[in-house]
Amino acid sequence: MNQDRRFRQTLVIGGGIALLGLVCLIGGIGLLAWRLIHPDEALILPPGAITLTEIPPTAALLGTPLAPPPLPDNPAQVAILPVSERATPTPTFTSTIPASISPTLSPGFALPSPTRTLRPAVSPVVSPAVPTLQATMTLLPAPLFTSTAAPPDRILIDAINLDAPVIPVGQHPITLDDQVYSQWDVPNFRAAGWHQNSAPLGQPGNTVFNGHHNTSGEVFRWLSTLKPGNFITIEAGNRRYSYVVVQTMTLAEEDQPVQIRQQNARWILPTSDERVTLVTCWPYSANTHRLVVIALPLTVVIPPGPIP
Repeated sequence: MNQDRRFRQTLVIGGGIALLGLVCLIGGIGLLAWRLIHPDEALILPPGAITLTEIPPTAALLGTPLAPPPLPDNPAQVAILPVSERATPTPTFTSTIPASISPTLSPGFALPSPTRTLRPAVSPVVSPAVPTLQATMTLLPAPLFTSTAAPPDRILIDAINLDAPVIPVGQHPITLDDQVYSQWDVPNFRAAGWHQNSAPLGQPGNTVFNGHHNTSGEVFRWLSTLKPGNFITIEAGNRRYSYVVVQTMTLAEEDQPVQIRQQNARWILPTSDERVTLVTCWPYSANTHRLVVIALPLTVVIPPGPIP
């Protein structure tokens, strides 16, 4: 009698353990599936930590859409941007802030001739996207501007907690489809690169900056989260120049023909209006698109003393 009772108790206990094990197995499989589907939500962080979600950039606009300058008669003269990317549909612009700036653009521009090369006072180390092919080629055209203005040396964007140095960058030659093109260098540490033949700050023209977003310091890591209306401050010497973001867009480059890459590079060509253009790659994990941010001048502030 006692043996029968013990046998039944053993069966009950064994069945309960088996049932509990089955429930744990099913729960574990469900938890694993949830972690795979929602990796960000499943991330376990220490107390007080926060997660920063990368927001895919959408074509956004403040005011009238800006147009890129036209290509010159010989598109091969256009210095293409480093890192290739893949196509997306033509961006559609959505107004997010009431228009307060309505720039007008002149469709024509003159491409400079290669007669002079600007060199920084301290030669920075830059990382070309591909090895230099012909060290004797002169790639930097003479600037369109004759100015004694100090070159940009610092960029600040409060919206993304960016405070970084700026260094001048040049170009190097690459060969695509048996044609030699120029390609812009990018700083290989946490700094933004100022295109040496782009406009000086505070003058009509396109002042262009590039930077890495997922390597070499990730200076433009969060550029994709900028929105129209955000402010950009750029320092040069003892002057501060303030700009407001008016347009953001992603452009296709990976696996694209040279013609598409040159169309994208129009955004860094000279313009008749004063503007700042920031360029990096996107997204963080793939570098399949070009991210372009355009800002127009807001004000120029000359502080009483040197900027700390």
